[in-house]
Amino acid sequence: MVRDLAMHCPGAVFRVVSICFFCTLILSVCSVPCIYGQSAYPTPPPLLVITDLKSQGEASPAEAAAFSEFIRREVTRSGLYRVIDKQSMYSILQAHRFPWPCFELRDFVAMGRLLGADRVLAGHVDRQGEKAGVTVRLIDCASADFLLDLYREKSPCTVEDLIGEWGRSIISELFSIPLEKLSTPTPFPQRRPTNTPTPKIPDEILNKYPGMVYVPGGKFMFGSDSGDPCESPSSTVDIPSYYIDRTEVTNFVYKHFTDATGHRMPVHWEGGVIPPGLEDHPVAWVSWDDAAAYSKWAGARLPTEKEWEKAARGPDGRVYPWGDFFDPNRCNTWESGIRGTAPVGTFPEGQSTYGVLDLAGNVAEWVADRFQAYPNTATILKKYTEDLRVLRGGSWTFNDYYARASHRYPRSPQDRHGSYGFRTARDAEPSRP
Repeated sequence: MVRDLAMHCPGAVFRVVSICFFCTLILSVCSVPCIYGQSAYPTPPPLLVITDLKSQGEASPAEAAAFSEFIRREVTRSGLYRVIDKQSMYSILQAHRFPWPCFELRDFVAMGRLLGADRVLAGHVDRQGEKAGVTVRLIDCASADFLLDLYREKSPCTVEDLIGEWGRSIISELFSIPLEKLSTPTPFPQRRPTNTPTPKIPDEILNKYPGMVYVPGGKFMFGSDSGDPCESPSSTVDIPSYYIDRTEVTNFVYKHFTDATGHRMPVHWEGGVIPPGLEDHPVAWVSWDDAAAYSKWAGARLPTEKEWEKAARGPDGRVYPWGDFFDPNRCNTWESGIRGTAPVGTFPEGQSTYGVLDLAGNVAEWVADRFQAYPNTATILKKYTEDLRVLRGGSWTFNDYYARASHRYPRSPQDRHGSYGFRTARDAEPSRP
């Protein structure tokens, strides 16, 4: 029959074959292999935007920001959501000139849709004395409505409670995540270069500059694939030997510079006098320009990003100066509860492999470099085109995420803040031991 049809109406044969092919295609699509009743190509986890919670009452912006970052870290660790990192979120919003901060439901929905997210988390942290209250709202971008509106309070409530077990219980309830998925820290995966044993370094090289530590040249792990986009990709780099200050520059030492040069003083030095008791604290309220001017006066310079990071991570690529897991007893970050700068060297157990102190927390430290993309990065940020410098190490105002040795914090070279400081570096001669 098909042969007779082909002889009298060849076009009909083509239509019959096409219909058969189409039917076969439909059957093949419907027959995609399934595993345990689900498609072999499962739907990815929902994409979540976690905004910075607002502060109310006596709660500080730093406390609210620390809890926001805690939520990002814990939800990401659970693996049940894909969480947009903070820096990428703000870069996209700035590129589209999206009005921020948001206050209305429709604005949060519009933000989520712009970011391609399924859900948005918003809310605030309120504090009245020892009593803390947390209000969090989970917003569905598709329906433009609230999925959940949750309020919890605790008294007394310390920062350890907020970014500890009590905070985890709120996250568990809000996202229906079992607590066991939140309570076990996950190590940061790092590739670590193999190093040959370091040769004996003569004392005259080690002790050439009092107050400075000699860091031998060689390979180390630079950058991270587990942090913000600007930290990636991680790579093994080789840099020459150098010296770096064992501690951050103190108010007492910085005063010699301002007295000798007439350079402007930090804003909290009323009448040009260091506040009582802060002489051995790191100098703060200094811009990149201030730090560079001091360094030049002292016959030194600011460390490069690579020098700073190697001093913190050592040759084995650790996440923090002391190892791969955060410990609030080794540094002055928000978790320490100090709520201000501490005398330099307060946390000797937080020193790096080379014996450099305070590389995590206390004050964020200006380094020499402009904020630029690392070679072969997969993400190009708008901020790379701006005239920005980099702060390293986190500070007393930030939590453990910012204290990671690979973290970069771009700011204008004219910016000053009570948590911005620095240390200096020098070239080593010879450059290799």
